[in-house]
Amino acid sequence: MANMKLRTSPSPIGRQRGASSMFITVILVLVVMLLAVTAAVLSNTQFKLAGNLQFENQAFNLGEGAVATAENWLATGTHATDQEFENYDATKPHLYPRYHLANNSLDPMTMTWSDSNSLAVGGNDSQRYLIEKYGNCNTMPGESVTFGGTLSTTPQKVDVFRISARGASAKGTVKFHQTIYAVKADHCK
Repeated sequence: MANMKLRTSPSPIGRQRGASSMFITVILVLVVMLLAVTAAVLSNTQFKLAGNLQFENQAFNLGEGAVATAENWLATGTHATDQEFENYDATKPHLYPRYHLANNSLDPMTMTWSDSNSLAVGGNDSQRYLIEKYGNCNTMPGESVTFGGTLSTTPQKVDVFRISARGASAKGTVKFHQTIYAVKADHCK
């Protein structure tokens, strides 16, 4: 009987080790799945943020283009001396005399931009501007500096305009721009 081996059934401790290993494995798989879902959600958020920035840049560039178009229009020919800058004319609703916007409670930042109050650049509604005359025959800042009691140069007279522009992207993002633009006023004495 010396060679006889006793058969024994697996101990309950060995069975518990297998169950606890399986439990730990399930927990680890759940943690990895949670990390994967979190990563997917974050990458989707990043994608949306990048898209929003593109639309903001597009709106900004459209607004800047409208400002450049208005400045170019003022600088060419005799546009800066148009009669509409003295008396409002509804046939040119994008040109405003001094104080017209304020006297009529129109604020370019809050008004609804349309053909009745602004000009679409090249018929493109996402690029609009309006021009308001701000000053007539003003002396350029820094032009009247005196040295030793004498005027350094003959002061240059300018007409001053405020250009308000709006750019709108395809998704509805809107950016506003305002700039002051001066045009040499040859009509001033």
